[in-house]
Amino acid sequence: MKLPIRALILIIYCFHLHLQGQTQNVDSNSNNLNSILDALPKISQDSTKAEITTHVDAMIELMSEEHYKANYAPILIYADKGLALAAKSNNPNHIHDTRGVVGNTLIKVKDSLKAKRLFLKSLAYAEKTNDSSLILKSKGNLANVYYYMEGYQSKTISIYEESIKIAERLKDTTRLFIFHHNLARAFNENNNPNRSDYHIQKTAYYLNLIGNPPHFQASHFHNVGRKFLLLNKPEEAIENFKKTIALCENTNFTEALVEGYTGYREALELKKDYKKFYEINKILKVYEEGKEESEAKNIIDAVNAKLNVERYKNQIKTNELEKELLVEQAERRNIFFILSIATVAFLILILVITYVSSKRRKVLVEDLKIKNKQYLTAKKESEEFAKTKTKFFATVSHELRTPLYGVIGLSSILLENEDLKKHEKDLKSLKFSANYLLTLVNDLLHINKIENKNFVEEDSTFNLKTLTSRIVSSFEYITLQHENEINVTLHEDVPLLLKCNQVRLSQILMNLIGNACKFTEKGKIDIIVELLEIKDAIAKLKFTVKDTGPGIEKAKLTHIFNEFAQIDPASSAYQGTGLGLPIVKKLIEQANGTITVESELGKGSTFTFTMSMHISNETVEQNISPILDFKQLEFKKVLIVEDNRINQTVTKRILDSEGVICSIAEDGEKAVEAVRQSTFDLVLMDINMPVKNGIEATKDIRQFNTTIPIIALTAVDIEEQKNQIFECGMNDIILKPYDIDLFKKTIAANLK
Repeated sequence: MKLPIRALILIIYCFHLHLQGQTQNVDSNSNNLNSILDALPKISQDSTKAEITTHVDAMIELMSEEHYKANYAPILIYADKGLALAAKSNNPNHIHDTRGVVGNTLIKVKDSLKAKRLFLKSLAYAEKTNDSSLILKSKGNLANVYYYMEGYQSKTISIYEESIKIAERLKDTTRLFIFHHNLARAFNENNNPNRSDYHIQKTAYYLNLIGNPPHFQASHFHNVGRKFLLLNKPEEAIENFKKTIALCENTNFTEALVEGYTGYREALELKKDYKKFYEINKILKVYEEGKEESEAKNIIDAVNAKLNVERYKNQIKTNELEKELLVEQAERRNIFFILSIATVAFLILILVITYVSSKRRKVLVEDLKIKNKQYLTAKKESEEFAKTKTKFFATVSHELRTPLYGVIGLSSILLENEDLKKHEKDLKSLKFSANYLLTLVNDLLHINKIENKNFVEEDSTFNLKTLTSRIVSSFEYITLQHENEINVTLHEDVPLLLKCNQVRLSQILMNLIGNACKFTEKGKIDIIVELLEIKDAIAKLKFTVKDTGPGIEKAKLTHIFNEFAQIDPASSAYQGTGLGLPIVKKLIEQANGTITVESELGKGSTFTFTMSMHISNETVEQNISPILDFKQLEFKKVLIVEDNRINQTVTKRILDSEGVICSIAEDGEKAVEAVRQSTFDLVLMDINMPVKNGIEATKDIRQFNTTIPIIALTAVDIEEQKNQIFECGMNDIILKPYDIDLFKKTIAANLK
């Protein structure tokens, strides 16, 4: 009984189309109206009552034919004129039958309220005249309206039951069949098979009396099948649905055929016969698509007609208004002369005001020059402050990451010690706290980099499907731990090869998916990518990250993008830095995109953002990582150049565990001398050291040894020193504090 959303969309779309073609639609409407008039007997203002009656009889027959053909447009075009002529004929049956055809057509195009008004008029007249035949028709039509209106089920049943009593008195077997059939269907929809069964038996009785028309039989068997479904008897249900299908095959009864296959499919599902279910489902989809296309076309045509009627009326009004405008134009000519004189006077006044303003402007220009000087001074101070701030963050980063490297490294090593198993919980807490502090440092640096516009814009070609798969796979552990399901959906029209800042997109998705994984347990996370538009080889994409987690209160949605904002630290099992979402928002805005969030407490959250990217024709290089064996590290000689004793110890212990022979140099000067005097397989070079830093030491080493691999160890943001590091002759970079597994892999890769 609910209005299909599809119909609403079609109506809105149709309305939009008609707004773009007013003149054409009015002409089309006139042609449709004339074609209907040509098909009917001619009448005029002087026509006799008999001629009008003949015309109305033909009109009702023509409108009924068009209705059963599902051709609703001509009916709606001629509706107003037809109702007026029916009233003029002074024949109650004419008025009722016309309202019946027009009203049932309005039901088909989802205008139930207007149909209801028409049928209520007919019912009021029929009850006033006490005409049982007209009362029966009116009540039947009115019940049809309520059947399709949400919330009127009990009223529908009541009207049908009243109608049955009248039909029994009039011995109208056809309508008795229809009313009992509709009641059986209503009770089936209301999950009441017992009451449905009574009306099904009555339907079968009257079906025999009216000769068993095939389309009536098909609908009857459908009701029987529905009843057996409710009684959990799939075999009996299937038998009746097959009868419906057999009667409707190779006919125009598409709707009944779709209902038969739908019931058949539901019975197979109940029976758990999934092989047959799949076969029937394929057949059903073909018929459903055909039905939807036909319904959509009919509704569009019908709504076109309704809108054209209104435009036709408006065109008449417009012509009348144009006549009035001609009279007004003559009056306006006189007004124009007066306005011309007033305009001249106004211009003179403007000239006087301009002269006075020019004097004032000179004073304002002088003031503006002073303000500009003040602005330039303030701008210079602001830039100097920004540089100082950047330098401060870089220093803090180095000073915090260096001890954190020691804490994280030592805790990782101690966790592997079997003798310290009883302290495992404490050590894990220590490592977690250090990692938390590291995340805070990284997020603060990231925020600072974005605000100072130091984010490097490096566009690269990548495969969107591969990128999303890699990101999702990085959350495999927490997904299994929280028993979540992650689904990635890329719409078919989304181009896969794109070119943009891949690092920025990865950081955005990592943050959003990471939050969804952290806060969702035993739930579902959907990542959806849709294409909004393509213009000049630039695709605008919409990314959606949706979860079924705890959700966010509406009052707090406006604060979640603020720095250090946390939703509910007291109750949350995961207390982040409060910088993830602010970073996401700033990165998206930097890419000229937008981000929105929708959430409902207890049901989950949906984050949606848009970004534009170039569609690429380049091929994406497949970087296949070689299979590395840590056993190759055994007996390799590695020089550790590090001034911090704790970091020396951590690095040495990690390498000792793989059988590496380690030597230590406390500064760059000693490192150069060590490489000159001894043979090493690889050098791990710290950047910031006393006496001689890692950059200068590497340059000196490359003067006499160009082959030994040198890997930079740095606690400073890579982007700030990347060019310097590679230009001086280093082969790779490891950022402190580092992941131990990645640390070993990097060394193994450079040794190989």
